[in-house]
Parts: sequence; C-alpha cells; structure tokens
Amino acid sequence: MLPIEKIRNIIRTKFISICASARTIAKLCECSHQSVIRVLKKAAKCDLTHPVSLQCTDREITQLLYPSLHEKVGSKRDPNYEVELKESLKKKGKSRTVQYLEYRAIDKETAYSKTQYFYLVRKYLKKRHLTMRQQHRAGEVVYVDYAGTRVCYEKDGKKVWLKVFVGCLGASKKLFAYATVGERTVDWINGMERMFEYFGGVTEVISIDNAKALVTKPGLIAVLVKNLALFGEHFKSIIDACRVGMPQDKSLVELGVKFITQHAIIPMNNDMTFHSADEINAYLAIAVESLNNGKFQKLNTSRNELFDQIEKAELRPLPKTKFEVISDFKINKVPATYHIFHGQHEYSVPYRLAHEHVEIIVNQTHLKVIYQHQLVVVHKLSDEIGGCTTLIDHMPPQHQAEANKTKDEYLKWAQRIGRNVEAYIEVQYQRTTNSKSIAIGKQCQALMNLCANKGTDAVNKACNYALINDMPPSEMGLVFSALDDLDVPQVKTTHLIHQNIRGKDSFGGHHDH
Repeated sequence: MLPIEKIRNIIRTKFISICASARTIAKLCECSHQSVIRVLKKAAKCDLTHPVSLQCTDREITQLLYPSLHEKVGSKRDPNYEVELKESLKKKGKSRTVQYLEYRAIDKETAYSKTQYFYLVRKYLKKRHLTMRQQHRAGEVVYVDYAGTRVCYEKDGKKVWLKVFVGCLGASKKLFAYATVGERTVDWINGMERMFEYFGGVTEVISIDNAKALVTKPGLIAVLVKNLALFGEHFKSIIDACRVGMPQDKSLVELGVKFITQHAIIPMNNDMTFHSADEINAYLAIAVESLNNGKFQKLNTSRNELFDQIEKAELRPLPKTKFEVISDFKINKVPATYHIFHGQHEYSVPYRLAHEHVEIIVNQTHLKVIYQHQLVVVHKLSDEIGGCTTLIDHMPPQHQAEANKTKDEYLKWAQRIGRNVEAYIEVQYQRTTNSKSIAIGKQCQALMNLCANKGTDAVNKACNYALINDMPPSEMGLVFSALDDLDVPQVKTTHLIHQNIRGKDSFGGHHDH
C-alpha cells in the first residue's frame, strides 16, 4: 500500500487532469504507473473522488480502499483494559502478572502471550495517561520541597547531616537551595523566608506538599499548621497544598530538586569536605547561581535572564518586618485576676476580658493576646520567675486607685504641701524595701485623711514635730490635737527626773531596808 499522501496526490491529479495517462500521473506523483492504476480502480469502485477525499480522514480513506487491512486477524481475545486501568489507579492494586494469569485462566487458546499482553496493556494505559500543560503567570507561584539526598559537614571527627530546601519559581523556573537542620516547621519557614530574600520579592502563591510539619489535615483545602498560616498572612501569600499522592502537581520543583541533586548535592558529598553549615550554604548559593545562569536545553536563554525579563518586576515587595516564628500557641480562659500565665510569669489583659477565652501567641521575644480576632495587648517576655507584668490601663478603677498607693504617689502629694511632710513620708518608707508596701501605704493614707481639713502650715508644723520626736503616723492625730490647743515647744524630749522624787541623800545616806 502506498503512503496516504501519495494516494491523495494520485486522486487529486486525476481529478485535475482527467485525460492524463497513468504514466503521466505516476511521474507527477513519483510512483509506478501500476500503483496509479490500482489506486484509481479502487477509488472508482467506491466512488472516492477528490472532493470526497478532502472530507475524509486518512483512516477513512484506507478503510474504503483497503477494507481487509482493518478486519480483525486471528482469534485472540483483547485484554480487559478497563479492569487494568482501575487496578493501576489503586494504591495497592493487583500486579499486572496476576491480571494476566486471571485473563489466561478464562481460555488459554484465545489468550495472548504474556509479552504481547503486557505490550497491549502498556500501550492502552499510555494513551490514557495525559498530562495537562500548566501555564504559569509571572510572579504568581513558587513551588517548594526538600531534596531526598542530604549533605554533611565534619565536626569533631563526626559527620553532621543537613537537609536541602529547594524553591522553584513557576514562570522563569529560577531555583533556590538552602541547607537546614531538618524538615521541621521552623526549617521550612526559614527556607522560604531566605528564598524570598534571594528572589527579592514575594509570589502570590506558595505551593507546598502535605508534610506533617506543614499540614495538620490534608484535603482540597488543607488545614495548615498555625505557624505556616501566620507566615502566609505576614507575606500576604496564599499557601496551597498539592493533592495527596500527586507529585505532578509540583512537577517543576521535583525537576528542580533532581537538577540540583545531580549538579550540586552529589558532587558536594563525593568530592568536597565542609566544616560548618555556613560553608555548605555558601557553596550551595554559588552552585545554584551557576545553574540559574546556564542555558535551557530548548531555549536560548537562562533562568536568570528569563527571571529579569518577565518575573522580577511582577513579584510583590518583601514585608518591612521580619517574620517571627511562633514558639507557643494556646487558648486560655482569663481568670478573675485578669492575668494569664506563661513561662512561670503572669501577664495582664484588660479586666473586661476576665472569664473570657483568649488566644495567646508567643514568639521568641513577645507574647500577644488576641480576643475575637483583634489584637488586645503585646507584652515583652520576662524571665522573672513568679513575677507579674501589669499595665495600669488593664486594671479596673478601684484597683488603679489601690495600685497608685505607692511611695512615688505619696511623695508627690507631700511635695505639694511642704518639705517637712516630704521628709516625714521618706522616713516612713525607710522602714521597708518595698515602695508599694501596703502597710506603709495605709499609714500614709491615714495621714492624708488627717491633713484633708488642715492648712499647709499646720501640717508642716505637725510633721516637723513628729520628725523631731520620732512619732509614728498612728500618733499624728494626738499631735494635731495638741498643736491646736497648745503652743508646744518643738524641742526633742529627754528623760527627765521628777522634782518630787527624793534621792538617797534625803535618807541620810542609809536607804537599805
């Protein structure tokens, strides 16, 4: 049988030049005149003219001219392709050998050989296996993953192994690699943060896999771990997890991992010795930059050139503040003391939130309290064990009044009246090391109450007398009463002998009884 193109040319030439001989047509179509005669006879028999052939496919023309070629030859049974397809899609389906044995057990005489059966099944499944061509808009998505091959450095004669984080931009295919201690949540976040710094911007979407360090519950919309969700909010990026068991969803980074493993990681392990993680990352940065400068196999450009042309300007700007990894997250009920407990220290919240449930987010330096998705307060972490950090604004009015009963507040009151009063307050607080002493505060408050209806001169005079005579605040009432009635001399009292008491001379020197 002639090729289908020559068959079409013969039919077209005969249609154009009806009077042309078979030899003339054969010369124009570059075939033998016998082939021309056979084709024209078959075409005439089935009324296949040039206009009709234009509306027919190649297969339809061959079926019309050579029907015997498309008739089933032999008596062999075709495999059950649908069953094979279903089994291939199962995670733990039957092996192809088991499928063949079941197929052959039906009828040995009509069964294909094992080799032919496998060939037919593979051909069918390959036709069913289609891959959708993904179109990546510049600046839209970055794919991240970890390489399976580790790198190591030597420390004290021992090898310390590190994992390699890899990122790949969707449009330009630009690569990034960074070695971390492991694949913990903090390692993923550290890698992504350094990746965005390397790219000089942020993508709209970060495509991840369903690693336990990233996803708490996989699904169409995966439930992310709290740190990763906050990372997405900080960088204003959508965190999108691929389908479970579908690595083709992030095929670009899978190819990127393979590329970096072959050209950087394996040579590092075989030919080089490192002595720190910093050395490894310094070399990785140079090696990956070299790969990004290399030309694509089918394009006359490199990853870096393509990045500068189409993607760099489309990336979103980096956030002004650095993301802080959350070390603790919990939901607590605020007690009646309106203080929450964390790390052997207590931190205040507004008193109105007492007996309410609040979210507590702790990073490396600060503690944040969130109520109904609104930030309530940020406290700097304290190392004081058993201590308490309280903001005055968080206290109810009556508690604020009590909290204001301190040495500083009483001294401010005393300064407005006079130096003697200020000195008297200072003397009282010298009896304690606590500037917020409740006992001393009560005494100072009692003094304030006594002085409420007295003039400044009278109060200063009374405090001066109390200072000279070492009188406590509990006796200040007597001092005010005495100063109101008598003009008591302000002289420090001494131990006097009463004149009516007779000494031993009154008894003639003999007073022993």
